[in-house]
Amino acid sequence: MTPPAPAPGIPELTGLRSSKPSWYAEYRQTAEDLHRALDQLEHVASVLSATGQGAQALCRAVVDATADQLDVPWVVLALADGVLPLACPRLLGRGPAGHPVGEVGALPEVVARPVTAALSAGGTEPWQTPDGAVVVPLVVDGDPVGALVACGGPRRAVGAADLAILRIVANQSAVALHADHLLARSESLRRQTERLYAEAEQRARDLAERHRQLAEAEHALDVAAQREAVDAERHRIARELHDSVAQHVLSAGMTIEWCRPEVAHHAEVHERLGHAKALTREAVERLRGAIHALSVAEHEVPGPGLPGLLDRVPVAPGLAVAVRVEGRPRPLPPDVEQALFRIASECLSNTARHAGAARATVRLGYRPDGLRLSVADDGTGHPETLRRALRAAARRDDGYHRGLVNIDSRCREIGAALRFTRARLGGVRVEVRLPLPPEDAGG
Repeated sequence: MTPPAPAPGIPELTGLRSSKPSWYAEYRQTAEDLHRALDQLEHVASVLSATGQGAQALCRAVVDATADQLDVPWVVLALADGVLPLACPRLLGRGPAGHPVGEVGALPEVVARPVTAALSAGGTEPWQTPDGAVVVPLVVDGDPVGALVACGGPRRAVGAADLAILRIVANQSAVALHADHLLARSESLRRQTERLYAEAEQRARDLAERHRQLAEAEHALDVAAQREAVDAERHRIARELHDSVAQHVLSAGMTIEWCRPEVAHHAEVHERLGHAKALTREAVERLRGAIHALSVAEHEVPGPGLPGLLDRVPVAPGLAVAVRVEGRPRPLPPDVEQALFRIASECLSNTARHAGAARATVRLGYRPDGLRLSVADDGTGHPETLRRALRAAARRDDGYHRGLVNIDSRCREIGAALRFTRARLGGVRVEVRLPLPPEDAGG
C-alpha cells in the first residue's frame, strides 16, 4: 500500500525557493509565520470537528488545542458563577501531562488566581497578564460568560494571530455551552410541562369524581326529600284511617252487636247480622294491618342483608316467630330489601289471621346464585288453596285476598319467583326465590 503524500510546505504552496536563505531573513520569517498559521488553522479545524459531539467534547477539544498551540502546562475553561446555570461543564481544565481537572479547588494557587481574576474581570477582549497568563473571554451576545485561561509556561509574548485563533475557539465553546444551557432549560420545561399536564389530568379526574359524588349526593337528597314526603303522606293516611274509617267500622260492629239480641227470634236476620259482625271484625283487622304498614316508614326497613328482619316485622299475639339466616349475607339494593321486608310482613300477617298457626319460621338463605326467603307455619292452610285464591284475586277487584296479590306483585317487581308448598311444620310454606349475580361479578 502506497503511503499518503506528505502535506505541501510553504515552498510548494508559494513556489518560492532560494539557495541563499541567509540573504532572505524577511522571507524566512514570513515562512515561519505561514507555518504557524497553518498549525493554528489545523487547531481550529480540530475544535470545529468536535462541535457535533456536544459541549463536553467541544470544550475538551478547545482546552487541548489551546495547550498544544501555546505549549503551556495549564489550560482552564470556566463559566462565571450564576451565568448559564444549566450548562455543563462549568469548569474544564488540563494540567501537566494532560491531567484533567473539574473544579477550582483542584487547581494550584498559581493557576486558580488568574482564573478567578479572569472570571471577575468582565472584559470581552483577550489579554495577557504581567506574569504571562493568557486570558480569552467567552462571549455570548456581547456579554462575557466565562474565560479561557492558559498559564504556567515560560513567559513569552503571544501574537495577534494566536489571540485571534484563541478568540475563535473560545467563542465556539461559549456558543456550545449556551446551546447546552438552552437545551437543558428546554428539557426542564418539557418535564415541567409533562408534570403540569399530569397534574391537570389528575385534577380533572378528581373534579370528575367530585362531580359524580355531588350528583350522587344531590340524587340522595332528592330521594330523601321524596321519601320524607311519601312518609308524611303515609302517616297522614294512617291517621285518617285510624281516626275515621276504623272508628266507623267499629261503631258499625257495635251497632250490629246491639241489634242481634233484638232479632234473636228471627233466625235468618240473626244469622245475617252474625255474618255482618264477622265481616266488620275482618275489616277492622285489615284496617289495623294497613295502618301499621303505613305507619312504618320506608327508611325504617332493615339495612343490607336484612339483619333486623325479626325486630321490624309485626308479630301478632300468640304467634311464635323464629328467624333463621343461612349463608353469608350480601348487600342488596334498598328497593329489594324493602320488597322482601314487606313480603315477610304480609306472610306473617296472613298466618296470624287465617292459618290458625301457633308457630312460624322465617328463613333467609344466601346462596352463590341467589337468595331465598321463606315463611313457614304449622297452621291449617293448604298450598293449593292459596294458589286458587291468588288466581281468583287476580281476576277481580273486590279487595279479597289483596295481601296475596301484593306479595305476587312485589315478587314480579324485583324479578323473584313465588311458590306455595307444604311446610315441614304442617302448614303452608311461602317461598320467594330471587336470582343474584355472582359476588365477584358485582365487585
